[in-house]
Amino acid sequence: MVECLQLGSPLPFRVTARPTPGVREPGLGTAVLVLAPWFAVAGTFFLLHGAWPITAFMAASLAGLVAAFLHVRRHAGDFEQLTLDADRLVVDSHAPGDDRHTEFNSQWVSVAVQTGGAVGAPRLVLRGQGREIVFGRLLSAAEVGCVGRELSRRLARLHQWGRG
Repeated sequence: MVECLQLGSPLPFRVTARPTPGVREPGLGTAVLVLAPWFAVAGTFFLLHGAWPITAFMAASLAGLVAAFLHVRRHAGDFEQLTLDADRLVVDSHAPGDDRHTEFNSQWVSVAVQTGGAVGAPRLVLRGQGREIVFGRLLSAAEVGCVGRELSRRLARLHQWGRG
C-alpha cells in the first residue's frame, strides 16, 4: 500500500509504503477456535485407527498457521518512507529490530531501478555521497516503476533549478 503526499510543485514529495493489511487481531483466535476442535476430533480418530502420523502432521499444520499469523502481526507496523525536499532526500524504514534513517543531498543523489535481486522484484537503488541504499521492499513492481520515474523526474527538475 502506497501513500503519496504532494504539496505544490514539485516539492515536497513524500512516498510512504506499508505492507498490505493482513488478518486483524481476532483472526488468529477465530482460526484457532474453529480449527483446533476439528483437528482434535480428526486427530483422535486417526490415532485410534493406528494412523498416528496423520495426527502429527495436523498438529504441525496448526502450528504453521499460528506461526504465519504471528509473522503477519509482527510485521504489521513496517514502513518505508521517502521524502524529497529542496536540499535533501530522506529515507526512513522500520522493521522489527531494524530502524534506518538515511539522508542524501538532493543535488548528488541518483536513482536507478534494479531488477532481479533475491526474489526477482524490482527495487529502487539510491546512490550518492559514497552510499547506496535500496528502497521499495514493500512496493509492487508497478509501484516501484512509478515511484522511480516520478522521483527521477523531480530530481532532474531540482538539478536544473540548482544550475540556473
